[in-house]
Amino acid sequence: MANMLPLVEMVQSGEGLPVVEEKVAYKRYLTVWQRSVQFPDGKTVEWDVTGHTLPNPAFVVVFPFNTTKKTTTLIIEYCQGPNQMKYCFPAGAVDRKKHTSVEDAARAELSEEALLKSGQLISLLPEGHEGISELKWGRNKFIPFLVLDAESDENPGQRDDEELIEVVSDVSMERLKEIMLKGELMLPSVQTIVMGVDWLKRNGYLESFF
Repeated sequence: MANMLPLVEMVQSGEGLPVVEEKVAYKRYLTVWQRSVQFPDGKTVEWDVTGHTLPNPAFVVVFPFNTTKKTTTLIIEYCQGPNQMKYCFPAGAVDRKKHTSVEDAARAELSEEALLKSGQLISLLPEGHEGISELKWGRNKFIPFLVLDAESDENPGQRDDEELIEVVSDVSMERLKEIMLKGELMLPSVQTIVMGVDWLKRNGYLESFF
Protein backbone atom coordinates (compact mmCIF):
# COMPACT_ATOMS: atom_id res chain seq x y z
CA MET A 1 0.00 0.00 0.00
CA ALA A 2 1.36 3.40 -0.95
CA ASN A 3 1.91 6.30 1.45
CA MET A 4 1.61 4.17 4.59
CA LEU A 5 3.72 5.11 7.61
CA PRO A 6 6.06 2.59 9.30
CA LEU A 7 4.22 0.82 12.13
CA VAL A 8 6.13 2.59 14.92
CA GLU A 9 5.18 5.96 13.42
CA MET A 10 1.56 4.82 13.24
CA VAL A 11 1.66 4.23 17.01
CA GLN A 12 2.88 7.79 17.55
CA SER A 13 0.49 9.41 15.08
CA GLY A 14 -2.58 7.35 15.94
CA GLU A 15 -3.16 6.63 12.25
CA GLY A 16 -5.28 3.55 11.56
CA LEU A 17 -5.48 1.09 8.68
CA PRO A 18 -7.83 1.89 5.79
CA VAL A 19 -11.37 0.71 6.59
CA VAL A 20 -12.80 -1.15 3.62
CA GLU A 21 -16.25 -1.67 5.15
CA GLU A 22 -17.92 -1.29 8.52
CA LYS A 23 -21.47 -2.12 9.57
CA VAL A 24 -23.39 -2.75 12.79
CA ALA A 25 -23.85 -6.46 13.47
CA TYR A 26 -25.56 -6.13 16.87
CA LYS A 27 -26.70 -3.25 19.07
CA ARG A 28 -28.09 -3.06 22.58
CA TYR A 29 -26.18 -1.61 25.55
CA LEU A 30 -23.01 -2.47 23.63
CA THR A 31 -22.63 -2.35 19.87
CA VAL A 32 -20.74 -4.89 17.75
CA TRP A 33 -19.39 -3.63 14.44
CA GLN A 34 -18.26 -5.90 11.61
CA ARG A 35 -15.19 -4.12 10.26
CA SER A 36 -12.92 -4.98 7.32
CA VAL A 37 -9.50 -3.31 7.10
CA GLN A 38 -6.70 -3.43 4.59
CA PHE A 39 -3.25 -4.57 5.76
CA PRO A 40 -0.02 -3.07 4.34
CA ASP A 41 0.41 -6.06 1.98
CA GLY A 42 -3.03 -5.38 0.48
CA LYS A 43 -4.78 -8.23 2.30
CA THR A 44 -8.29 -7.50 3.66
CA VAL A 45 -9.01 -8.81 7.16
CA GLU A 46 -12.40 -8.87 8.91
CA TRP A 47 -12.88 -8.18 12.64
CA ASP A 48 -15.58 -7.86 15.27
CA VAL A 49 -15.21 -4.59 17.20
CA THR A 50 -17.23 -3.80 20.34
CA GLY A 51 -17.97 -0.65 22.26
CA HIS A 52 -20.42 2.15 22.84
CA THR A 53 -21.68 4.58 20.25
CA LEU A 54 -20.51 7.42 22.52
CA PRO A 55 -17.67 9.58 21.17
CA ASN A 56 -14.28 9.05 22.80
CA PRO A 57 -13.26 9.42 25.53
CA ALA A 58 -16.13 7.09 26.36
CA PHE A 59 -15.41 6.80 30.09
CA VAL A 60 -13.32 7.99 33.02
CA VAL A 61 -11.43 6.26 35.87
CA VAL A 62 -10.69 8.13 39.12
CA PHE A 63 -7.87 7.28 41.58
CA PRO A 64 -8.62 8.91 44.99
CA PHE A 65 -5.51 9.58 47.10
CA ASN A 66 -5.32 10.91 50.66
CA THR A 67 -2.06 12.86 50.92
CA THR A 68 -1.98 12.70 54.74
CA LYS A 69 -2.75 9.00 55.25
CA LYS A 70 -1.15 7.86 51.95
CA THR A 71 -4.23 5.74 51.28
CA THR A 72 -6.79 5.31 48.53
CA THR A 73 -10.44 4.32 48.16
CA LEU A 74 -11.45 1.35 46.04
CA ILE A 75 -14.81 -0.10 45.19
CA ILE A 76 -15.80 -3.74 44.84
CA GLU A 77 -18.16 -3.99 41.87
CA TYR A 78 -20.04 -6.75 40.08
CA CYS A 79 -18.43 -7.28 36.66
CA GLN A 80 -20.82 -8.97 34.25
CA GLY A 81 -18.21 -10.33 31.82
CA PRO A 82 -16.39 -12.67 34.23
CA ASN A 83 -19.53 -12.83 36.43
CA GLN A 84 -17.37 -11.96 39.45
CA MET A 85 -16.90 -9.24 42.01
CA LYS A 86 -13.73 -7.24 41.27
CA TYR A 87 -11.81 -4.34 42.78
CA CYS A 88 -11.61 -1.14 40.77
CA PHE A 89 -11.55 2.62 41.06
CA PRO A 90 -14.74 4.61 40.50
CA ALA A 91 -15.35 4.69 36.76
CA GLY A 92 -18.13 5.37 34.31
CA ALA A 93 -19.33 6.75 31.01
CA VAL A 94 -18.97 10.32 29.81
CA ASP A 95 -22.58 11.07 28.97
CA ARG A 96 -22.71 14.27 26.88
CA LYS A 97 -26.42 14.64 27.73
CA LYS A 98 -25.71 14.62 31.47
CA HIS A 99 -22.11 15.78 31.94
CA THR A 100 -20.78 19.20 30.98
CA SER A 101 -17.21 17.92 30.55
CA VAL A 102 -14.95 14.92 31.08
CA GLU A 103 -14.00 16.40 34.45
CA ASP A 104 -17.69 16.68 35.38
CA ALA A 105 -18.10 12.97 34.58
CA ALA A 106 -15.10 12.16 36.81
CA ARG A 107 -16.58 14.05 39.76
CA ALA A 108 -19.99 12.44 39.19
CA GLU A 109 -18.52 8.92 39.28
CA LEU A 110 -16.47 9.80 42.36
CA SER A 111 -19.68 10.81 44.14
CA GLU A 112 -21.94 8.00 42.90
CA GLU A 113 -19.54 5.09 43.33
CA ALA A 114 -16.98 6.09 45.99
CA LEU A 115 -19.26 8.47 47.95
CA LEU A 116 -16.60 11.20 47.75
CA LYS A 117 -16.60 14.83 46.62
CA SER A 118 -14.34 17.86 46.13
CA GLY A 119 -10.55 17.47 46.22
CA GLN A 120 -7.98 18.44 43.58
CA LEU A 121 -8.84 16.68 40.31
CA ILE A 122 -5.87 15.99 38.01
CA SER A 123 -6.11 14.56 34.52
CA LEU A 124 -3.27 12.11 33.90
CA LEU A 125 -3.37 12.75 30.14
CA PRO A 126 -2.85 16.03 28.25
CA GLU A 127 -5.87 18.22 27.57
CA GLY A 128 -7.68 17.18 24.42
CA HIS A 129 -6.38 13.58 24.51
CA GLU A 130 -9.03 11.14 23.24
CA GLY A 131 -8.08 8.54 25.84
CA ILE A 132 -6.40 5.16 26.35
CA SER A 133 -7.80 2.12 24.55
CA GLU A 134 -9.54 -0.22 26.98
CA LEU A 135 -9.16 -3.40 24.89
CA LYS A 136 -7.53 -4.57 21.66
CA TRP A 137 -10.91 -5.42 20.15
CA GLY A 138 -12.89 -2.55 21.72
CA ARG A 139 -13.34 1.01 20.49
CA ASN A 140 -13.87 2.56 23.96
CA LYS A 141 -11.14 4.82 25.32
CA PHE A 142 -10.84 6.31 28.81
CA ILE A 143 -9.24 9.21 30.63
CA PRO A 144 -7.50 8.38 33.95
CA PHE A 145 -7.77 10.92 36.76
CA LEU A 146 -6.17 11.40 40.16
CA VAL A 147 -8.07 13.23 42.91
CA LEU A 148 -6.24 14.45 45.99
CA ASP A 149 -7.91 14.68 49.40
CA ALA A 150 -11.52 14.17 48.41
CA GLU A 151 -14.08 14.44 51.21
CA SER A 152 -17.01 12.27 52.25
CA ASP A 153 -20.11 13.11 50.22
CA GLU A 154 -23.19 13.17 52.46
CA ASN A 155 -25.49 13.56 49.44
CA PRO A 156 -23.93 11.34 46.75
CA GLY A 157 -25.27 11.00 43.24
CA GLN A 158 -27.64 8.14 42.50
CA ARG A 159 -26.13 4.89 41.23
CA ASP A 160 -27.56 3.04 38.25
CA ASP A 161 -30.04 0.28 39.06
CA GLU A 162 -27.74 -2.44 37.67
CA GLU A 163 -24.74 -1.44 39.79
CA LEU A 164 -23.74 -3.65 42.75
CA ILE A 165 -21.01 -1.78 44.62
CA GLU A 166 -19.29 -1.75 48.02
CA VAL A 167 -16.86 1.01 49.01
CA VAL A 168 -13.49 0.04 50.54
CA SER A 169 -11.90 3.04 52.27
CA ASP A 170 -8.40 3.68 53.66
CA VAL A 171 -6.62 1.15 51.45
CA SER A 172 -2.86 1.37 52.00
CA MET A 173 -0.50 1.54 49.04
CA GLU A 174 0.94 -1.82 50.06
CA ARG A 175 -2.53 -3.37 50.08
CA LEU A 176 -3.32 -1.73 46.73
CA LYS A 177 -0.19 -3.24 45.22
CA GLU A 178 -1.10 -6.66 46.66
CA ILE A 179 -4.59 -6.51 45.12
CA MET A 180 -3.14 -5.44 41.77
CA LEU A 181 -0.45 -8.15 41.70
CA LYS A 182 -3.00 -10.85 42.58
CA GLY A 183 -4.99 -9.96 39.46
CA GLU A 184 -8.05 -8.79 41.40
CA LEU A 185 -8.10 -5.27 39.94
CA MET A 186 -9.69 -4.35 36.61
CA LEU A 187 -7.22 -3.31 33.90
CA PRO A 188 -8.27 0.35 33.41
CA SER A 189 -7.68 0.81 37.16
CA VAL A 190 -4.24 -0.84 36.86
CA GLN A 191 -3.32 1.65 34.10
CA THR A 192 -4.59 4.49 36.27
CA ILE A 193 -2.45 3.30 39.20
CA VAL A 194 0.69 3.28 37.05
CA MET A 195 0.09 6.82 35.84
CA GLY A 196 -1.21 8.10 39.18
CA VAL A 197 1.71 6.74 41.18
CA ASP A 198 4.14 8.26 38.67
CA TRP A 199 2.48 11.67 39.20
CA LEU A 200 2.50 11.26 42.99
CA LYS A 201 6.21 10.34 43.03
CA ARG A 202 7.18 13.21 40.71
CA ASN A 203 5.29 15.66 42.90
CA GLY A 204 6.66 14.44 46.24
CA TYR A 205 3.56 12.67 47.61
CA LEU A 206 5.01 9.14 47.44
CA GLU A 207 8.57 7.85 47.71
CA SER A 208 8.04 4.36 46.28
CA PHE A 209 5.41 1.91 45.15
CA PHE A 210 6.74 -0.57 42.60
